Amino acid sequence: MRVVTKGMAALAAAVVLAGCQFPGFQQPPRQTATLPAPSVPKPPPEERGIWIVGSPAMRGPIGAAADRFGGTPDTKPRLVAEGTNSGFRAFCAGVGLETPDMVVSDRPIKADELKRCQAKGVTLTEYELGPKQYVYVKDANLMTIPGVRDFTQSWGVPGKPVRAT
Repeated sequence: MRVVTKGMAALAAAVVLAGCQFPGFQQPPRQTATLPAPSVPKPPPEERGIWIVGSPAMRGPIGAAADRFGGTPDTKPRLVAEGTNSGFRAFCAGVGLETPDMVVSDRPIKADELKRCQAKGVTLTEYELGPKQYVYVKDANLMTIPGVRDFTQSWGVPGKPVRAT
């Protein structure tokens, strides 16, 4: 008759378990692909007006400014508040009717955002409406889109050109 001691049982269990394959402690795979820029909903052509994108935190100040401004259906300011980062991506995509005229932000433009704008031929003017309240306007659209110049002048705040530092 064999006597199995606790030590021998533990050793046998260790041998059995050593033969099992336990998954190692591996890092999860890293995503290296760049995600595409989120699409910002475009207003219908009959409702384009002054197309503004950016921070939801700016709804109040821009809404109040738009109410004071009024405007016609062609010049009425319309804010699509999908977020600051996606707003800058859409704003910096180029100039013309297919891209927003303004971006509103609760922070100054970042260097990489400015580089993206410049790479697409976008020059811009910054308006500081208050603490942590910035509006960036495309210089080309300021001249060509009806109402943009009048809307920015209605703020009573001088703009300053944004240049790479």
